[in-house]
Amino acid sequence: MIIKEASESIKIRKLKLIMKRFPLHHPVRNEIEVELIKSVTGYNGEKSLDYHMELLPKDETYIFHDLRLPLGASYFQIDILILTPTFFLILEVKNMSGTLIFDQEFYQLIRIYKDKEEVFPDPISQVYRQTHLLREWLKQLKFPYIPIESLVVVSNPNTRVKSIPQHKDISNMVTHSANVLAKFHGYQNTRTKNVISKKDIKKLSRLLLKHHSEPNHNYFQQFSITESDLLKGVACTECLKLPMIRSRRKWFCLKCGHYDKLAHIEALREYAFLLKPSITNYECCDFFQIPSRHIVKHLLNSIELPTSQSGKHKIYHLEDLLRM
Repeated sequence: MIIKEASESIKIRKLKLIMKRFPLHHPVRNEIEVELIKSVTGYNGEKSLDYHMELLPKDETYIFHDLRLPLGASYFQIDILILTPTFFLILEVKNMSGTLIFDQEFYQLIRIYKDKEEVFPDPISQVYRQTHLLREWLKQLKFPYIPIESLVVVSNPNTRVKSIPQHKDISNMVTHSANVLAKFHGYQNTRTKNVISKKDIKKLSRLLLKHHSEPNHNYFQQFSITESDLLKGVACTECLKLPMIRSRRKWFCLKCGHYDKLAHIEALREYAFLLKPSITNYECCDFFQIPSRHIVKHLLNSIELPTSQSGKHKIYHLEDLLRM
């Protein structure tokens, strides 16, 4: 059964919002777009494995997507972790087109696509490291030794897989997604002894969810951009055009003609997610591109947000909007 489903990461959601509010001709836009495409491609590759995960025995498997667990002063990440009573399985998913050459002499991945050659970190080394770190994490939590298998899964069925040197057999470490079920059955046939009870698997499942932590990276710093680079205003909830104008107690889109009474709530949610989880009247006037403090005060008070301080220094706290 799937305990933690594949979902859009904070990274994807933040990059999408930055792109939504980023000028078309800004010199950094292409760099942000490339990063977003890479992240979405990875997510789509992992999501495409849902069909194959559904084929696994539901009463014997506990499946977790996108785990990020603490160990010491840092974290390690796992694309898919499958718990069973006889073994655990780590899947590292690669959604890449073209020809993938697993260079096991220099431990790198070479991709040839449209006559272009690129070099990436070796996924086989990655899952080896993840296996080691997961063992250390389990040891810290006083779990007994549990066999951990690992597999690199190529999710694109049209991708060709090769190895260097040619005599190096990587078929036991790399496979296409259509073969995951067969690989799983192979591990089951080899690992027949129960090493962890279902009660302890459920306990471990709770601990995995408790210790999982999404990264909250500063993309403004990464791309050397600031809040002033963003397009401000309330975006149309129909066509996403910026900005809508305030007219007759409603928001009106000059592009598609859409009216919306509550479009400012989504704008506040975007502000909280991208910038900071609190806002003042002055900051809201600037972000909404409305000069009237009284209109903004009415809009903020109508949402019944938690506040602190008073008068012109009043701060509206937006955390509740992120949970809606």
